[in-house]
Amino acid sequence: MGKNARQQSLRRELGPITATLFTAGMMVGIGIFATIGAATAAAGSGILIAILLGGSVALATGISAAQLGANNPTEGGAFTWARDVHQPTLGFIAGCGYLGKNLISVSVIALAFATYLGQVIPAIPVHFVAAAAVVTITILNLFGIQLTSRVLISLLLFVIAVLSIYGAFSLHGIEQGHFVPVLGANGLMGIASGAAIFFWTWDGFMRMAIMAGEVKDPRRTIPIAIIGGVAIAAVMFVGAAAITLGVLGPDDVGAQDTPLLAAALKAIGPWGKWVILAGAIAAALAEILGDLLSASRVVLPMAEAHELPSWLGKIHQRSRTPRHAVICLGVLSASAAFIFDLRPLIEVGGSFMLVWYFITHFAALNLPVRKRLYPSIISWYGIVGCIGLTIAMPHFAVIAAVGTLAILTLARLVLHRMHPRWRAA
Repeated sequence: MGKNARQQSLRRELGPITATLFTAGMMVGIGIFATIGAATAAAGSGILIAILLGGSVALATGISAAQLGANNPTEGGAFTWARDVHQPTLGFIAGCGYLGKNLISVSVIALAFATYLGQVIPAIPVHFVAAAAVVTITILNLFGIQLTSRVLISLLLFVIAVLSIYGAFSLHGIEQGHFVPVLGANGLMGIASGAAIFFWTWDGFMRMAIMAGEVKDPRRTIPIAIIGGVAIAAVMFVGAAAITLGVLGPDDVGAQDTPLLAAALKAIGPWGKWVILAGAIAAALAEILGDLLSASRVVLPMAEAHELPSWLGKIHQRSRTPRHAVICLGVLSASAAFIFDLRPLIEVGGSFMLVWYFITHFAALNLPVRKRLYPSIISWYGIVGCIGLTIAMPHFAVIAAVGTLAILTLARLVLHRMHPRWRAA
């Protein structure tokens, strides 16, 4: 299937408001419930600065992506953008990094969903429930972008309502002394480590650019959606973290795997636990939905370019979705959630994600000046931020991600030598 045919097969259905809420919905996920404890263990009372630091890198990366998506409103994100600047190998690395990150994150999120659900329904089989959740979301993804966007936005609004209730009823329990020192006991290095740990939570900000082929008036809509989505997420992340830090204090937050639950119990009482559980469950479902949706839109152009089997690029005529790609990703993710516990690999997923962001900034810097929507200094700031976050990542995670991508790239080189037609695709 040619590029023009693919573009005609995808419906441009997402306007500015829907796209902005859609972007926020893909960001405000389980991360705020699951990673704030580990991030605070590193950053201490400087966790709010750490969240904003990571958010500034996310915003810079989103702005780079917005420029690229507005100039080439097709699917694929950094895979497509690298090929636009005549770097197909970098595009392959970006695509593999994104898919590797999503395979890990969907499995981890599904297990988090099942773990939280287990607080409501004791003794449930966690791995089975996690896999079933992925299968359910996969089926939903088969029905087209319009239904998917409605479900995702509904889940976002529910999570916002839950966090608002949590904040309103916990204000009385805040102690101002828990916010000092502002930079935390570990100073700037602690803040950098906390930002790196929490950065995974920001993921989702550039997915509207990845899905540019389904956006109305992409040159206007994509920047609005990314900047607006990051702003909404920033308010929710900083607000929830501030309430939790204020109620528990940095030491108690850092010692908890589920600090929002602990803070709700302390400040609100038993019914607060059920509020947080409901929000975490909804957020996990939203994040699985967003991850599978965006990953399928990266598989699509990779299959078209023969970097993956071409049958993965087939578009279903009625729903206008890449059904083969969605099903394949769903089966792989559900199997991983059922068989393995990939939670120890979450830092590897974060390293994969940073590779994707590096290549996004590289492609943005290669845009002609007349096509840029924003100054190049923003992309340079994003690169510097990504370098800082990479240094703050556990070294084993960075080495594992780079090693995996190097092996895949070498295998691609061998296959291209064996099958020259792929090289010309």
